[in-house]
Amino acid sequence: MVENQTAKEIIQAVLKEIFGDARIGDVYVAPDYDKDGDEILRVKVVFDGTEEQFDARKATSVVRHMRPRLAAIGQQAFPIISYVSCDEMGGVGDAAG
Repeated sequence: MVENQTAKEIIQAVLKEIFGDARIGDVYVAPDYDKDGDEILRVKVVFDGTEEQFDARKATSVVRHMRPRLAAIGQQAFPIISYVSCDEMGGVGDAAG
């Protein structure tokens, strides 16, 4: 698998492009395997905003924009994305800056 930091930077850039002004907090990336043994990236995105600011329609397109960029650095693992609110995480600073 490709270095997590490089994948994380790409993921953060895509999130910033897709969500624009919506406040994305930290992003956690961890390599893992699915039940079939295929490589995946577990991505946890902390959203620091109101429920109204989170646009689920945009969230559904994130992987489509992310995959080609990850593939360009040799990361073939499929990203599995979870979105959590900052409140659920106990308050996390802005890392997507």
